Amino acid sequence: MPTLADAPPRKAMLRVLAAALALAWASPAGAQAQDWKEFSSRGLPGSAGVVVRVRHPAAWKRVDTDDPMALAELRGPEGGVTGILQVGRGQRRDDLAAVCKPEHARTMLQRAGEQPGVQVTDVFARQHEGRPAFEIHYERDAPPDHLLVRSLVVCLKDTRLVVSCGATGQDRTKLGAIEPVCRQVLESLTVTEQ
Repeated sequence: MPTLADAPPRKAMLRVLAAALALAWASPAGAQAQDWKEFSSRGLPGSAGVVVRVRHPAAWKRVDTDDPMALAELRGPEGGVTGILQVGRGQRRDDLAAVCKPEHARTMLQRAGEQPGVQVTDVFARQHEGRPAFEIHYERDAPPDHLLVRSLVVCLKDTRLVVSCGATGQDRTKLGAIEPVCRQVLESLTVTEQ
């Protein structure tokens, strides 16, 4: 059976290059061979006492948002869709310890699924930097646009932080390209309570 070593040098180089490119695009790190920058909530209205840092593609820029809970929203082009990063903070609560128990993930799943056009694909409890957290994955169809979102809800001392990464676009088949980007975004999240 012929091997790569048996091939003429030029063909062998092209095959190796093609294989390397395929591997790079398949892996989360290689899929995003782009510039990244850090968002920091320091000094933003509503972030008093909490500093959120998260990395995102450099092409994503801050936009105005009408969400009263949002500290910031960034958007930018990403693989034929519009990438979205939103950082929000909930209201202060006295019952946060009860709300942040792992079994509460089921309640969050039910609430998220009640919204029109929303299909929750996964909800699970986990830890983030030693704090209780939940991850919620959902999709929403609101023709002509479709939305795919990965949200990380982190329980702080008296409030919850929500960092959502996703994409919106008219071609539903392109939304999956945001998955490795959002994985990197959510893994980069750091939170400091002052």
